[in-house]
Order: sequence, then structure tokens, then C-alpha cells
Amino acid sequence: MYAAAVWGIDARPPLLKPDTVGELSMLHSTGGDLVRGEQRAYALGFQAKGRRYGFLSAHAFGHDGSAGSESFADPASGIAVGYARRRFGFGWSYPEHDRLAAAAHRAATASS
Repeated sequence: MYAAAVWGIDARPPLLKPDTVGELSMLHSTGGDLVRGEQRAYALGFQAKGRRYGFLSAHAFGHDGSAGSESFADPASGIAVGYARRRFGFGWSYPEHDRLAAAAHRAATASS
């Protein structure tokens, strides 16, 4: 979904215009998450993923889910990640998200 929205896939144009992606990825608010109780940074309708993962650009945006899913796009580096667990997770902390995001970033930005 993120790749199709930001860059387009299969020679189709992106679903969103660059200005719209820019607005969606801009930091909008920070503060306490009413569900999790921790401090979070939010873009418009998305989590500001560049704040969570320091190796992503400030314009990375996406969202994780209570079952353990994780997804985001980083318009600056060209990365889009979507991850769903095989088993429902009952916690709010999923350490594999950090490792998966870092591995995707390393793979996508490695010298060719």
C-alpha cells in the first residue's frame, strides 16, 4: 500500500501526489499516546516513523498495529515496509520491528 501510494507500482503512477505525501509525512503533534501511555510523534493520520527509527528520514510515516503488524514508507530513501505477524501479539512491544526496519533500511540503501 505504501509503495503504491508514494511511488506507484507496475508502471502505474503513485496513488498520491508528492504534495500530499509531503503533508502526510510532516510532523503534526507529539505527546502521550492515550492507549499505550508512552510519548509518541504523529504525522497527519500516521505515526512519524523517522522519530522511532533514527536511520529513517524525518519524513518517514506509517503505523504499527496492536496485533504486532508494522508498516511504513520513507519517501527520502525509497523504502516501503509491510509486516504482519503469523500469531497475534498481546503486548505493545515488538522487538522484531526494530530489527526488521533496520535490516530493510540496510538492504535498500546498500551500495550496488
